Amino acid sequence: MKKATSYKAIAFLISLFVFSGCHKDNLSKSITVKSTTKDVPNYYFNWETASTMPVAGSSPIVSLPWQSQSGNYIDPSLVSDYKSNDGWELVYNTFNPNVIATAASQPAGGLYFALYNRYRGIIRYYLYIPTGLFGNSSSIEHGLSTYSDNSTSSKMLNFDGVDIVDPNISTPSFVKTNNQGVAVGGGWYSMQYEIGYDPAFADTTYPHLGFTWNSKTVNISQIALNGTNVGTLNGNITQPSSGFDLAGTLINGIVGAAEIYGTVATAGAASGTFLSGLGGAAAGGLAGNVTGFLSGIFGGNSNNSQEVDLKMNSTISLNGTLSGSQPLVPNSLVFPGQTVANTIGAPVPLIGHPLGVFNLSARPTVNVHTTRQSVLVNEGGQNIPYNQYSIQYTVNSSIFNRLVQQNTSVINSSATGASIQNLTYQVVMINPNTGYNFNANATHENIGSLSVYTGSSVTLQYLAEHSLPVNNTQVAVRVSFNVVPNNGAPSSLIVKSFVANLVNN
Repeated sequence: MKKATSYKAIAFLISLFVFSGCHKDNLSKSITVKSTTKDVPNYYFNWETASTMPVAGSSPIVSLPWQSQSGNYIDPSLVSDYKSNDGWELVYNTFNPNVIATAASQPAGGLYFALYNRYRGIIRYYLYIPTGLFGNSSSIEHGLSTYSDNSTSSKMLNFDGVDIVDPNISTPSFVKTNNQGVAVGGGWYSMQYEIGYDPAFADTTYPHLGFTWNSKTVNISQIALNGTNVGTLNGNITQPSSGFDLAGTLINGIVGAAEIYGTVATAGAASGTFLSGLGGAAAGGLAGNVTGFLSGIFGGNSNNSQEVDLKMNSTISLNGTLSGSQPLVPNSLVFPGQTVANTIGAPVPLIGHPLGVFNLSARPTVNVHTTRQSVLVNEGGQNIPYNQYSIQYTVNSSIFNRLVQQNTSVINSSATGASIQNLTYQVVMINPNTGYNFNANATHENIGSLSVYTGSSVTLQYLAEHSLPVNNTQVAVRVSFNVVPNNGAPSSLIVKSFVANLVNN
């Protein structure tokens, strides 16, 4: 396949971008949260205009993570993307203007603040490691998990840890590993998570359903993706899990996703050449020729670039152990949008609207239509009768439209709202059986460890002397759309893929 053809599907998705100018329109700074008890302190500060973090005393002074003197260890693709006009809101902040920011005086959950982007459905934690907290260089393993005292579950964590989402399940936890050692002298570290919209979450009450932000230190001796050792990776290694085990060791030979961060100039994104811009990350973290993706967020911002967050299915091997000491402590969280009955040990968020942009209520349906005709095949001078099968896979649009759940606190006509435009869905055939031929409209993509064929409709053809062999090919539906802010800020592109049900018709 020629290189120009290999980028066909990606150029198609990138062509959905809608760009426009921007003007200052700060998002709401505080929204009332339903609560029946006194709120746990959670300090607001203007992160855009502040020159230092709000702490007591004159030493140590803590610079913000995007300031050059902050000593940050944040991916450069993320560090300058924090403006409120682009959708960022302050959700949590444990920096106390009455407490000195030292290792001995930090709160139980650590020193951090968290921003949420309403147009992308991303929450980003900025964790500050004070000098002296770690005695040696370690990496940080972290993630989100849910807990409940009455069997309540949520689909809000379904979007992270995988590149193909099963909307019929509720993911209880996912774990990520930063491929960046923690310096003894401390500094800033960022952890970014994708949140799915769950309309039922507004009916939940904390602490009957709560979230935990987990973090622990690990010593990693080796990272391998798809059998290739990697020393650097722009982003994280991420995988779903049944829980976050603070006493366990790193798992070897797991299957998860390599999460790649990058920045793409607007011109590059519009022309479909963004993969060359991510060449360093792809080469460092993924073996093979990457020509597509199943899960990605391209975040529009006022810096005239697109912040990219891609997840690539990979066979991952981590060799390492837990660090000897564990100075990081799990932190219970009240998530925005739910009723708060008891806030002991958990801060009430500074915003009150539910998180996430969209979700699907159930698996989408792909209709499968099979036709057969008899043909004669010349073999050794004789015409042998064969059956030629054509199997067409098409997304059931009427069912799909009923499954789409939009967060109306984001998708609305308000000044801080947005619209969804250019909603598109495609059939994705994953690692199909050998022996099949594909129609000319199908596009082949290499995505991490997967070989897929995509298209608005994909037709397989098979020539069999007798009956059609069993086809165990996994089928998904890839959804893409633009989120266009009403305030004139640049649009974002969201791409997600979902496990599909197959129905013969």
